[in-house]
Amino acid sequence: MVKAAYSSGKPAIGVGAGNTPAVIDDTANIVLAVNSIIHSKTFDNGMICASEQSVIVLDKIYNDVKAEFAKRGCYILNQDEVEKVRKTILIDGVLNSKIVGQKAITVANLAGFEVPENTKILIGEVQSVDISEEFAHEKLSPVLAMYWAKDFDDAISKASRLVEDGGIGHTSSLYINAHTEKEKIEKFYNSMRTCRVLINTPSSHGGIGDLYNFKLTPSLTLGCGTLGGNSVSENVGMKHLLNIKVVAERRNNMLWFKVPEKIYIKRGCLPVALEELKYVMNRKKVFIVTDTFLFENGYTKTVTDKLNEMGIEHTTFSNVAPDPNLKCAKEGAKLMQEFKPDCIIALGGGSAMDAAKVMWVLYEHPDVDFFDMAMRFMDIRKRIYTFPKMGEKAYFIAVPTSAGTGSEVTPFAVITDENTGVKYPLADYELLPNMAIVDSDLMMNAPKGLTSASGVDALVHSIEAYASMMATEFTDSMAIKAIQLIFEYLPRAYEKGAEDPEAREKMAHAATLAGMAFANSFLGIAHSMGHKLGAFHHLPHGVTVSLVLNQVMKYNSVEIPEKMGTFPQYEYPHTLRRYAEIAEALGINGADDNEKLEKLLEKINQLKDSIGIKHSIKDYGIEEKAFLDSIDEMSEQAFDDQCTGANPRYPLISDIKEIYLKSYYGA
Repeated sequence: MVKAAYSSGKPAIGVGAGNTPAVIDDTANIVLAVNSIIHSKTFDNGMICASEQSVIVLDKIYNDVKAEFAKRGCYILNQDEVEKVRKTILIDGVLNSKIVGQKAITVANLAGFEVPENTKILIGEVQSVDISEEFAHEKLSPVLAMYWAKDFDDAISKASRLVEDGGIGHTSSLYINAHTEKEKIEKFYNSMRTCRVLINTPSSHGGIGDLYNFKLTPSLTLGCGTLGGNSVSENVGMKHLLNIKVVAERRNNMLWFKVPEKIYIKRGCLPVALEELKYVMNRKKVFIVTDTFLFENGYTKTVTDKLNEMGIEHTTFSNVAPDPNLKCAKEGAKLMQEFKPDCIIALGGGSAMDAAKVMWVLYEHPDVDFFDMAMRFMDIRKRIYTFPKMGEKAYFIAVPTSAGTGSEVTPFAVITDENTGVKYPLADYELLPNMAIVDSDLMMNAPKGLTSASGVDALVHSIEAYASMMATEFTDSMAIKAIQLIFEYLPRAYEKGAEDPEAREKMAHAATLAGMAFANSFLGIAHSMGHKLGAFHHLPHGVTVSLVLNQVMKYNSVEIPEKMGTFPQYEYPHTLRRYAEIAEALGINGADDNEKLEKLLEKINQLKDSIGIKHSIKDYGIEEKAFLDSIDEMSEQAFDDQCTGANPRYPLISDIKEIYLKSYYGA
């Protein structure tokens, strides 16, 4: 892109060097500022031209900022080490290509000293902003100059000099209380001769645009305007002949909480809720989707009896397999086209509801491109593909027969391509059922294996929803309540079954609460890994996610992760505290959050023991050779799973592989 920019004609659409200074005002949120800078500098190891090259900190908070950097895994150089790094940054006055994009430990080794292996950034405390100071240059590596400023004016003066000598027109950054310090922000951006002025934003990501401010046009080629000898300051257009200055303040986009318009709960509520079909909605024809077992064992009889009583015509499709495929969905959709229902009732577990949702789409929009619908996304609000409007032909009702998937209240469906075996997850709020009817009468006689697998699936839904980067107060309340209900009632439902109708009903409610939580905050890598473990080694879904849960929680709870997840409202790593809050909600005490987590993991293991869930993958008879032969492909596919994006710690494929190994052997 840079080569193309410079070869675009005369004048060229050029780009310029970035020597981004980040000023931290004494009103700034120190934790946010430091973690944002670390997040930016560790993205591609400082290769992005907009990444911070210097941080300028006001006197009042200098020591606190320095301590926060150290706490978060950065290494503060001593004076001898500063001198060694100086000689490493530039060689004969030119940036040393050997340090570009390398890890901090590699740069330290090149300079002739050692740092801890997990060091994120090398920070040199220096004074001069003159071009003769090596630390004042653009470094394109995890090396950061740190300057002390006596006040805000002094900080602006230092930042301006750094820009003039090596980054004019490019990017500058300010961390400040954006609500109370408007005058300072104005003074800063009027002083900076840069085309991008970022407020409370990681500059690598912020300079690229869109992620932290939706009005900053995304681009990987960052022009510097005529300030930097370029003809453009952002994406090409007539306006780029001007010096356009953009002040991008970190903002969270509007969040959401979406659930079915009607949710009916209470043991025995199914026939009562169905009365709306005649007396409120005046529906005439109902298409029921279920599986063979439920159909042959009379689970649909309550529905069909009520429909007959109301004089509503109906037909039933009962050919849904445990892992529904596209062929099955197309078969059901074909029958729908012939029957022309104005209402669809999905009755069953996750498979029946997933299949019914896909049939619903194919019925309402027979020409839709399925693979476009299955396209992955980072933010569900900004899909490349616009999902078709649902509900114009048929009203969709979901009736769960197990307490686990939560599919009755979620916008998700998973379908398998029968030719390739690839599972395609669909996710869009158009897939939300219009009505959910949660009647525990349908769950009374569930076998122990289904009770435990579906129940522990609901537990993992709740824990991952609570730890998700996208969690809100609305999802938190449901996730926590679901967790409390599961720990109290799942062992009872497992042991006594129909003899304990209260436990059955409470578990039904817990699964639906968990579903509403993760429908809006999404999940994490326990589900990413569970999906692939189940696909490769044919274990029940609830079992697979439970087998990796403990190791995933340990992985996520690290307070200095190599990389944290990216979402505007997720300001800094705090998953350990989130897990501690779960422990506290369960009455677990501890000297600190680490002890609370350990006790929570023990409690989870005790729950697994009480419902017959084993502690390791190996315990389920998966041969070691078969597992090890599949682990690389499983790890790669889990990394690429849609659920990975909301995990609070951004995993490497090697991290996922290590979690799989620990989960296999029961480490």
